[in-house]
Amino acid sequence: MTDLETRIADVLADRAAKTSAPGGLAERATRRGKRIRRRRLVVGVAAIVALLVLVPFTGRSTGTTLPAAPGGADAAIGSDRGLLHFDVDLGRLPSTLTDRITVTEWVSGDGYERFVGQDEERRPIVTIWLTGSAARADDFNSMANGGSTRNLRWQRGGVEGLTVLGSADRDLLPKVADAVRLGATQRCVMPIHLSALPAGGRWTECQTAIRRSPGAASLWMYSGLTLRRADDRTVFIWADSDQGTTTGPSPFAADREVAGRPAMWRSGSGAFANGLWITDFAGIDLYVSNYESGPADWFTPDEAGWYATHLTASPDLNDPATWPRRAVG
Repeated sequence: MTDLETRIADVLADRAAKTSAPGGLAERATRRGKRIRRRRLVVGVAAIVALLVLVPFTGRSTGTTLPAAPGGADAAIGSDRGLLHFDVDLGRLPSTLTDRITVTEWVSGDGYERFVGQDEERRPIVTIWLTGSAARADDFNSMANGGSTRNLRWQRGGVEGLTVLGSADRDLLPKVADAVRLGATQRCVMPIHLSALPAGGRWTECQTAIRRSPGAASLWMYSGLTLRRADDRTVFIWADSDQGTTTGPSPFAADREVAGRPAMWRSGSGAFANGLWITDFAGIDLYVSNYESGPADWFTPDEAGWYATHLTASPDLNDPATWPRRAVG
């Protein structure tokens, strides 16, 4: 696996629970995610699962990393890819968790939303899944059940929640649920904008990650757009602040020009195998590829180039308030 594929796969491992994925994608992604996690987790006993009914809270926490979106508090979880219908008040988390969180990742998908607090090596410290469907929550729980994690199922105001922590932090699970702020609507923003979709295409997931204390690095860390074609094949647009790899086992070597920038076409079989790589897309590392495992020859350089030419980048990677209000459209 190349450095580029590793960066993408590491971040996407926990997304395997999407039950709406077409053509067995959920099962294939689950197997891929498990292979990645086996290299990093010590297999333990099954997760502890509890069910809590919590008191509704619709206030907004302070210090959120994404711009607020006034209104929309009553909309359903996962009803709009451009919005998150909750926030997490890190100040209400135990310091033993908060002190280890250096990156916050936010995901808005088709019928679900998610928060992941990660450490500096992108390992998850806290994961929170939200959905309006008990069946979907069961699926998330099954995916997270086992290994070195512990889970807590909870309900609040018609929302099904699942909190996942490492086994050493199991006693802190109820405190994490208390930090969730439903109705604190935020925009799922990123410093790139896709101006159009192909005919029949749909935007199915928004993913974006922010550093809490960036220091010399940019505030923004990475983002992903998942797009469903009219034929149900899935296209993935990945962007991060790593500025590409020009040396190593699979170095960047431009073989074409796309949108006025040097680009490289990578081909193969498997998830993310066929893709267009641009290491300096206005200061952003960009990769447009297939998503599913299996044969990838359906995704061509021309199609990848079409997406790249419909993308623009924000000049400021440190101020989410200046990024496009919606990443697509």
